Amino acid sequence: MPTSAQVNVTTTRVIIVPETRFDQTAIIHNLGAGAIYLGGPDVTVENGYKLDNGAVLTVPVGDYEALYAVAAAGTHTVGVLKQIN
Repeated sequence: MPTSAQVNVTTTRVIIVPETRFDQTAIIHNLGAGAIYLGGPDVTVENGYKLDNGAVLTVPVGDYEALYAVAAAGTHTVGVLKQIN
């Protein structure tokens, strides 16, 4: 069953898709006013995948892996819909 959440992303990296024992598919929707950056536990605004405001991205997340996000400035809300595969 899919689960959903809204996560606040700031200049401190945060987990937006927690790890599980299973592969997951996550749909990420940046609802904030600015870009966020996605990646692993070392994500920064310099090395992360840029997701502009309003953009939607589908991301496969492997077993025992998590997806992190960080913002360059401010606080941005991100909608997350995830499904265990």
